[in-house]
Amino acid sequence: MISSPIGVPTLQIRNALLITGEEREEPFFGWIEVHGRRIGRVERGDAPAIPGVRVIDAEGGALLPGLVNAHAHSHSSLTRGSAEGMTLERWIDTIEREQSRLTDEDAYVAALATYGEALLSGTTSIVDMCLRPRPAMRAARALGIRVAIAPYVLDGRAFAPTLDDVEALLRDKAARGGTVDIWVGLHDLESCADDTVRRGAQMARDFGTGLHLHCSESRFSVDRTLRRTGMTPIAHLQALGALGPRTLLAHCVWADGDDRAILARTATRVAHCPHANLKLASGFAPVPAMIDAGIKVALATDGAKANNRLDMFDVMKFASLLHRGVALDASVISPAAVLGMATHGGALGQEGGSIAPGRVADLILVDVRQFHLQPAVPSTIETNLVHSARGSDVRTVIVDGEVVVEDGQLVRLPMAPIVDSMRATADRLMAHDEISQPQ
Repeated sequence: MISSPIGVPTLQIRNALLITGEEREEPFFGWIEVHGRRIGRVERGDAPAIPGVRVIDAEGGALLPGLVNAHAHSHSSLTRGSAEGMTLERWIDTIEREQSRLTDEDAYVAALATYGEALLSGTTSIVDMCLRPRPAMRAARALGIRVAIAPYVLDGRAFAPTLDDVEALLRDKAARGGTVDIWVGLHDLESCADDTVRRGAQMARDFGTGLHLHCSESRFSVDRTLRRTGMTPIAHLQALGALGPRTLLAHCVWADGDDRAILARTATRVAHCPHANLKLASGFAPVPAMIDAGIKVALATDGAKANNRLDMFDVMKFASLLHRGVALDASVISPAAVLGMATHGGALGQEGGSIAPGRVADLILVDVRQFHLQPAVPSTIETNLVHSARGSDVRTVIVDGEVVVEDGQLVRLPMAPIVDSMRATADRLMAHDEISQPQ
């Protein structure tokens, strides 16, 4: 392979079945070195002994790039399991009532719970479209996850941040850096005025950061924009100057052929949330057609209230099987392609997403000593990770070169107090809203 940077490594992971995520590279048994926050050597075979260096023996486990959750709402974890059986529009009305009661401390507890669940199931990077950015940033730094905070703007909602708030955050040099980035977030075209969208898009360009919106999630949302503008949401976003390589659109369930051509031409990215799209009866996103058009598609859970589980292994299996069933074609989206959508396909301009010298060390180690993952050999490991693995199979998580999950436990903070705080906060938030209880 390629030699490591000069100097003694800080970590060696040996006896691993490597899925590097590099194009056309098949899985192989080998070892890697980590130098600080970056990957050094990536080699086949047995690792040499290096005195004084921390060693993780993978014992044949699968070592792969950390999973990327390209669309989530951290505050949503507090009321998971409520507002069941509703249409998307009625569901949004319910969650907005809950959001209006959210405090900074609530948001901090929610973010700890969301990021803790994500890390324990192998997610090293998450795009959090949240309402209260500073508590979320504090939680991300407390646990060590990589996060893009996209505080989403809704015009005319007192509980939501404004673009002025987002701009102030972007200008705060202490806010951005390390494993925390700030993006511009806009809820969607019908909850944000056209001028708000134009300004948000320009702000993202000015600060060189990401722009994140919900788009074409339901037929109803598409029809509203068509009636108002005469264009589909994707076409209208293009007219407003809001599309491009830095833009990530969540859902795009109702993206037709012309929409897909626009997304491909502008290099706009899509976050596919298959669980949420079906739970809220929004429909089936045309992901195979998007991929065929050359659109970069990432995978995502959406919020826990719209999905109930923040396990990207669960998302990978669901995305794989869903589109085979819709297409009546068992060859649609290979396991390797699904893994790519959950790793380097979702890297969102960051340096992770693959195991290669010089890349940031965002890595996960999956314990394959389980009946449901055998045989764990190079020829089967990709399909078994996609179709058989669960987040609970993850034993070690490394973010930015630091071990943040070890032996299936969070390293920086204990889990039990977070769960206790989460339960108490959730009880208070749901007690005031009868409609939020399961139907």
